[in-house]
Amino acid sequence: MLRQPFDLTSEAAAELVEPPQPLVHPGPRNTRRRTSVATDSSSVHTTLTTGMRLLDSLGRAVDDTGCTSAQVELMGGTLSRVSYCVPAICTDGSVPLTYSATREAETPAQLLTASVTLGHRDGERFMHCHAAWIDTRGNVSAGHLWPETLIGDVPVYAVIHTLPDVDLISSTDPETAMPTFVPAARTLAVDGPRSSGSRAVMSRVGPGEDLTRAAMEICREYGFAHAIVRASLGSLVGARLRQGNDLQAVDGPGTEVVSVVGRLHARGDTVDGELATILVDRHGQVHAGQLMRGHNIVAITFELFITEGS
Repeated sequence: MLRQPFDLTSEAAAELVEPPQPLVHPGPRNTRRRTSVATDSSSVHTTLTTGMRLLDSLGRAVDDTGCTSAQVELMGGTLSRVSYCVPAICTDGSVPLTYSATREAETPAQLLTASVTLGHRDGERFMHCHAAWIDTRGNVSAGHLWPETLIGDVPVYAVIHTLPDVDLISSTDPETAMPTFVPAARTLAVDGPRSSGSRAVMSRVGPGEDLTRAAMEICREYGFAHAIVRASLGSLVGARLRQGNDLQAVDGPGTEVVSVVGRLHARGDTVDGELATILVDRHGQVHAGQLMRGHNIVAITFELFITEGS
């Protein structure tokens, strides 16, 4: 990680650091760089069952909403097992990025925050979850959680963002040769009464796209004058973050984004706003800051959830 002081109010600030270059993937480039589905989303607040696999408890909670899929924010509570990985450079050259060997945190771990995409793969419940936690030694760590992760004695608090018109299906992406969630319009109605919610868009942003610009383009496309980004996760090619007048150039070629949050506002054809993130690099180091527009390129995929609202 490189830290340099800049006057970041200057338009020339971004030119002082070169943005990361997009990764070269093994498959044919998909001409469609974003796939989006609009829906009405409500927030359901709940606690997850202690002693269960995180995946299983989340699946039950989302099933109770009548939806097949959801974006979820987690916070608080403990994990009695944290099975995870961080990004790694692929040594055989078949793909640019892969997963590190599985790691196990020292537990019980206090969960700080997590973002989850919950849907299906091969007909079974499947999650994409990036989390940050404090282990028993007091270390702050983060990574991509595996299904073996268990909820501890203190229940985990969950905010489920329902996606009644969306099916999230994970499959192997032909371009990146990696598992990827892609939203599709749901063909069956939600079971039971449907509560009204805010207008929302669930998107898969493809590799090589700048994350902030993608969020702004989605707001413009769907006519959101004001929008909130939450419960979003994926991977970036390194990262370029602002912290006050400091710039962090996070080492790539891959970082796992634990969460992205922020507000965007449209004024005519212009969309303004800032997105903040927590992420972990391939060395296992955790970073946080505001995303520099034009300097944070999607590595493999990004699951971006945007709701209308001020």
